[in-house]
Amino acid sequence: MLSNPHLSNYIRFFQIISDMEQECLITQKEKHQLKVNLTLKDMQLVNMIALNTDADDEEFKYSIINILRKQNQSPRQRQGQKIRCKSSGIEMSPIRLIRRNSVSKEAKITEEQLIQQIDDLNDSLVMILQSENKCILTPIVTEKLKSILEVIQKTTISSPSTTTTKILQAEESENCKIVDKFTQLYSDMKKHYTDYLNCHLLLMDNNLSYDNLVQSVKNFIKKLIDADQITYLHIRDDQSQQTYYSADDKYLITNDKQIYNETQLIQPNKVLLLDECNFYPMLSEQFKIKLYKKNYLIKLNNQDVFVCFHISDQTSIISEFLSLADEFDIFEDLNQLSSFLIETIKQAKIEVFTPLQLSHMIQGIGIAFIRSSKYLFIKKCIHILQSKYQVEIHINSGDGMSVISSPSFFYGIQKQVDFDFKDELNVSITINGMDLNKKTDLMIYKQLTQSFNKYLKFIRQCYDRTTFYKFFVKSQDTLIFEFDKLGRLIFLSRPIPLEIKKEFNINFDPKNTKVTYQQLFQNEELLKYIENFLQEHNILRDSDQQYQVFMKMEERNFKGFFIIFQQGWFKYDQKKFDLNDPSLQKELQKQIIQQETIRFIDKLEQNNPQILNSVVQMFKPRSTQRQTVHYRNSILQFEPAKLGVQHKCSLRLEDLDTLCQVPNIDNFNFNILIVEEIVQKQLVVVEILKYHNLIKEYDIPLDTLCQFLSEIEYKYNKKKNVFHNYDHGISVMQNVHAILLQLHKTNNATILSLFNQFALLLSGLCHDVAHTGRTNTFEINSLSNLAIRYHDRSVLEQHHAAKSLKLLCVPATNILQSFKGEEFRKFRRMFISNILYTDITEHFNLIKNFESKVQESNFGSQDEDIKLLSGMIIHTSDFTGGAKQFELSKQWSFKVNKEFEEQYELEGKLGYPQLPYMKDLHKLPVMAKQEAGFFKFIVRPLWQSMSKYLDNSLQQQVDYLDETIQKWEEIANSE
Repeated sequence: MLSNPHLSNYIRFFQIISDMEQECLITQKEKHQLKVNLTLKDMQLVNMIALNTDADDEEFKYSIINILRKQNQSPRQRQGQKIRCKSSGIEMSPIRLIRRNSVSKEAKITEEQLIQQIDDLNDSLVMILQSENKCILTPIVTEKLKSILEVIQKTTISSPSTTTTKILQAEESENCKIVDKFTQLYSDMKKHYTDYLNCHLLLMDNNLSYDNLVQSVKNFIKKLIDADQITYLHIRDDQSQQTYYSADDKYLITNDKQIYNETQLIQPNKVLLLDECNFYPMLSEQFKIKLYKKNYLIKLNNQDVFVCFHISDQTSIISEFLSLADEFDIFEDLNQLSSFLIETIKQAKIEVFTPLQLSHMIQGIGIAFIRSSKYLFIKKCIHILQSKYQVEIHINSGDGMSVISSPSFFYGIQKQVDFDFKDELNVSITINGMDLNKKTDLMIYKQLTQSFNKYLKFIRQCYDRTTFYKFFVKSQDTLIFEFDKLGRLIFLSRPIPLEIKKEFNINFDPKNTKVTYQQLFQNEELLKYIENFLQEHNILRDSDQQYQVFMKMEERNFKGFFIIFQQGWFKYDQKKFDLNDPSLQKELQKQIIQQETIRFIDKLEQNNPQILNSVVQMFKPRSTQRQTVHYRNSILQFEPAKLGVQHKCSLRLEDLDTLCQVPNIDNFNFNILIVEEIVQKQLVVVEILKYHNLIKEYDIPLDTLCQFLSEIEYKYNKKKNVFHNYDHGISVMQNVHAILLQLHKTNNATILSLFNQFALLLSGLCHDVAHTGRTNTFEINSLSNLAIRYHDRSVLEQHHAAKSLKLLCVPATNILQSFKGEEFRKFRRMFISNILYTDITEHFNLIKNFESKVQESNFGSQDEDIKLLSGMIIHTSDFTGGAKQFELSKQWSFKVNKEFEEQYELEGKLGYPQLPYMKDLHKLPVMAKQEAGFFKFIVRPLWQSMSKYLDNSLQQQVDYLDETIQKWEEIANSE
């Protein structure tokens, strides 16, 4: 009966036959045949593995050799069996070693022939003993071979050719060293870059700490470019400098004019070695270059940001990587890496980071650098060749061939060989002095070709592997573990959900990069399933379990296995959804995004428990919030405004001739709070309408415009709200205007028509008209007239839209008089849609939907895309106050929290439920804690997403938000 060997025995088997090949107990062909036989369930081999569970390695090897003997494949029984030396590619017999140019016993040999025989034997022995993978049968044979070699080298035969022979011996020894160096180079480069995903494993922690994140980033740059630390310097708008030192994990603010002047001399797309440059003394001091051996400085594209990579030692195989950036045009990779590092550090500082997003970026950047590492490989190959030959490097950049490196040429070289590295840069070399008619030169040429092609194959495998990984990293419902053929964990797609960790008793420590499946899983049922499955040698088997196991096979060789867990994937009714129906496809996509949004919020709350009783709860979708309890004993009544009643105009026709003196209308430094005169505030609106040529394009009567703006201002300020007033309305409109100006600079400039922009600007101005100064929750709990009218759905937002549209239905305030019929109805739909997107319960759905849709190649071609983009712009603009510098942002925070305080007091008086995040806001540390969480989890991700779509043109505002978060956290922790 067939035994059931455990997976650990299989892993041990693969390790042992690899060792046997290294020791030349078996050949590579025999090793391959053993793997194939095991895959095909060879009964004799499977039983042997099962029976050797407790055997030591020597017994295990003896059993394997016995199997080979029975199959007439014993390496000890076959006299003349040839073994291939990996470094040289030459086949040798383990019994006779090598007999080249053998002579029969009867033949007489001359002294010269004897010398040649001795030379050949000497060559073979040197190759064997200098090879990394020594083809030796036993230690005894090794010692004998060394003794023979010593005797040969001491033997002197009196002959005129002896001197020549010794020269040839030395030359062949040198050639063997060159061949071995190529082999070693491939091995070292492959090993170095294979390990870079260990950085990814450090991120797979549900409670990822700041320290672990920083360590992951440091490990990452060490693996990619051998940098130990980084320093980056940002030139701010006022020419002051903000410098971050990773060694100290601190920021330094300076205002040094000389540093600023030196930075202006640095050109982008260049890598500057500060150690060899005397033109930047203050920058060198600022970057503390004396603490390190090498310091490489780059300027990021289109930014006043400078990044310095510090290298402490130069012993790594990739220590020269940065020095090749200019020569081989790999600056874009460095630019991407630098941007990633800066953004990650900023996010880590305010504890706003998503492990999966960082993992996705690490893998993308990592494979880009592995691709570029072929240039380092090429450079090192050239260094090896230059120990014997004169080498010229040629790069054809498209503008003609250029010689990058041309060592001094000496006369007398008759032969040369061209070698093309088959690269997009068309890198090639000319090897002067190489003659392929010589067997030694041919051997070197072949090894160069073989090593480089093997490294290109390794790069392709890394790319395929990374593509596979990135697919699973994107999945929110799939958890995948990958193990190598020794059973060690090498990939984890995302942090392990707590429920899976608990159910299967998973013991995972991100810092333990060599953990095996047996150490990881403590669930006996799962372990048994894994081992039984692999014993059957299935590539894939359907399972009704929550998990499945996949075997990794390459050319019928076992390379490891995957374990994949499925967790709560969105299920749909196939009878209800016909996936060939486009409208139903959209509905399905909508439901999937809603499911993902709910999971995202659950994960956010799980990882950040402090937001459970914070203002963030206001932004959750209504379906996830607690059901509202109505209190009928104290219903607030609001007297509705009478339609068509006009008030004193705050803007007259003659005021339009007044010069608007408000600064920064066209950028994000706009500040309405410094404007005291109401006429100047109104002129801001007029200036924005004029900028977009809307007054002229849509024939807006100026007297009607004055009346309309006066009515809007009155309805905003009637209740004297501290925050939700006309200042806020103008600020939102102005921010919409500023975002539109940035949109016009991108490739998506035409996505919003002038008509769409008009609807967006006007809805920005009117989005909070007639605000009650209370939240939707208060309106619903109080059963107000508005809540009853709008059935508890987006109560205030529908109210604002209705109030505004009523004014547009009155002739005296109708600025849309030129719109007729369908055109007016279309404008009305856009206007309402935009304002409804300011409902904060749509926040998470909006961001998820937007980030999903903008990835589509045809985004912007449908009306729904226009609505989504407009909604994103107005929702982002609704938080314009927070994206200012801290001193101004703080003023807006005090205003909105004042309204929350008043609502909390009123709820207490009326006996309504009091929201916990509105309590004690008069205490600065309490308010600071709420604001820090609000900006960190709500406002910053919103602005970041908007900025990414606008080619990162809002990065300054994101930086202000980072600074604001840090300031509020400092205040919150001060008491």
